[in-house]
Amino acid sequence: MRNVESEVQRNYDDFTYVPNLIFKSIGYDFLATSKPTWQEFLLRIYWILGFASQLYMFYYLILRTIEWDTLAGNPTIIMRFGIVYFFVLNADVKLIIFMYHRRRLRKLNEKMRSIYPSEDAERRAYRLNEFYWPRSARYGVYYYYFVFFFVMASPILQSVGMYLYERSTSHGEIKFAYISTYPIERIKTMTPLWYVFSQGVDIVFSLFIMNASLGTDIWMMCIAGQLSLHFDHLGRQLQGYSPSRRNGPKDCEFLASIVRKHQLLYILHKELNDIFGMLLAYNIFSTAITLCCIAFYTLLQGITREGIGFSLFFISISAQFYMVCYYGQLLIDMSEHVAVAAYTQNWYNGSSTYQKHLLLIMQRAQRPAELSAKGVIIISRETFTSNPSLDHDSLVWDLLQVLFSSS
Repeated sequence: MRNVESEVQRNYDDFTYVPNLIFKSIGYDFLATSKPTWQEFLLRIYWILGFASQLYMFYYLILRTIEWDTLAGNPTIIMRFGIVYFFVLNADVKLIIFMYHRRRLRKLNEKMRSIYPSEDAERRAYRLNEFYWPRSARYGVYYYYFVFFFVMASPILQSVGMYLYERSTSHGEIKFAYISTYPIERIKTMTPLWYVFSQGVDIVFSLFIMNASLGTDIWMMCIAGQLSLHFDHLGRQLQGYSPSRRNGPKDCEFLASIVRKHQLLYILHKELNDIFGMLLAYNIFSTAITLCCIAFYTLLQGITREGIGFSLFFISISAQFYMVCYYGQLLIDMSEHVAVAAYTQNWYNGSSTYQKHLLLIMQRAQRPAELSAKGVIIISRETFTSNPSLDHDSLVWDLLQVLFSSS
């Protein structure tokens, strides 16, 4: 068991470091941290390159779609194009919504910073380290980037491997395969220099859209986690308090401070839902469609480089959606903990005024704080398990059966 008293508790910047770093990796410093001029210049250049790569890829994606001869009669290519469309639109729409609300989110972030415990003793009382990014979330992010590197590197490694194999076994003319990450013909006559350029664009494009998609979710999880730790501390404060009829005024003063903090947390929670509600609604819709497309495409491919890559991709998107649902459930549990704490404390020892005020807290806390997709869907573990595209008893099992039966 960890000794909370001896641990150095994390500060607020430790919690926001990861989401801000992810946005920095696409050239956007959301928190506008102080940095040298040359770093600011490099970030802006990379931000421009990210948008330029999107325009470049989207132009050829639409162009090859209009040229229907390249797609007609080939369900594999059609589904592959569909995956690219949905994933790019998912990232772009989430980024647009995020940028639209960026000022409100900065203000909300500053409000969360202002109520973050500052003294070391107070931080230990909050048990802040227990709410730092959990191991499952960290491993989910690591796996997310592992899949990115696998998908980006595997076409290059396959091209080199095929070339070396043919060179050692064939005595005729040997051509380099120039396998690309995306099934979009952009360069008619490929050369080594053009191949380096093409793969560079693919890497910048993929990193931009993947980090845009992940970064928006991570910021939402960061604020939800902050709210959760405040609800948890509020519940433990309430549960550990022992009222007495002799200390009626003092008890009521304590309860008033709890009510004020509780109301503030619900105001901040409402602001969080206002900012991310539309994003969550779109996230559920786009994730379901993207996962279905990936699963179908993987079934068509079987055990191939692309089949394995998209199987890993399927898991990474599922893990990303699970992290969102995990923090939605955490917020529900911690806000409900306030009602449980109010009920389990020695309230019967308090004055009648104390008991009446405590009853109001219990009634309010019975309506938990929730991450809501515009009031349509509540984000929780049940959301993850009830998503048809994540039905592991059917879709994933069938996927594995087909993959291994084709080997």
